[in-house]
Amino acid sequence: MRFSFIAGKRDAGRCGYSRQTFASMRLARPRTTRRLLSQLPAPWEATYAASTRAELLAAYEAWAPTYDADSVGSFGYAAPGAAALALERHVADASAAVVLDAGAGTGQVGEHLSRLGFSHVLGVDLSAPMLRIAATKGCYRELLRGDLTDRTLLPPGSLDAVVCVGTLTPNHVEDGATLHTWLEWLRPGGVICASIRDDFWEGSPLPNACQRLQEEGLWTLVEETESARYTPLVNDVAFRVRTWRKAVDCLASGST
Repeated sequence: MRFSFIAGKRDAGRCGYSRQTFASMRLARPRTTRRLLSQLPAPWEATYAASTRAELLAAYEAWAPTYDADSVGSFGYAAPGAAALALERHVADASAAVVLDAGAGTGQVGEHLSRLGFSHVLGVDLSAPMLRIAATKGCYRELLRGDLTDRTLLPPGSLDAVVCVGTLTPNHVEDGATLHTWLEWLRPGGVICASIRDDFWEGSPLPNACQRLQEEGLWTLVEETESARYTPLVNDVAFRVRTWRKAVDCLASGST
């Protein structure tokens, strides 16, 4: 397993998400997000409350040592396991599939994928401290510190699947253009599985962007799970896992 810092394209001051994303962060957040902030423990709250790239990276750096014990332990965060199971349902051969864990963090999704037989998993994240923890788990073929909005990060048609947990969310990746980039990285017939909070989905540009991709014949929504509780710490915030399959005759060139 290789752990790489991509030279020449990134620097320690960048969080890896688009300038447009961070501009939108300074606007009023969805009402449920404000309610969520009031109920979450401080480390989690800091990732949503960040207003600059540096603040977001600092929040994850500070949280990295206890992230696993907090999020899937004390906080009961169920999305990593749910997304991994969704991916398994839509990939014919787990042992052969080349999978991108988009926003890998400390490797929670990678651990679930490894248990399900996925052995060719690439993890990408912008937080070096989080990735260092992921590297100790032995469930990734390669880990990259890179920008998931950068279409040059990976070669076109190099992946069988993308799994995304906690990345299509406020302060992180919020635009349809990034989904188009991930489609470019997929081989025809590949899948994208993403966990997305219901309140964020309803208040973001993502539904329209996803519908446009379907109307253009670039992908098809093949599964949408029922709403599940985001964390037992919060009473009225839920998430779903959506799975899209790239069209077999789709090259996904251009931008959305």
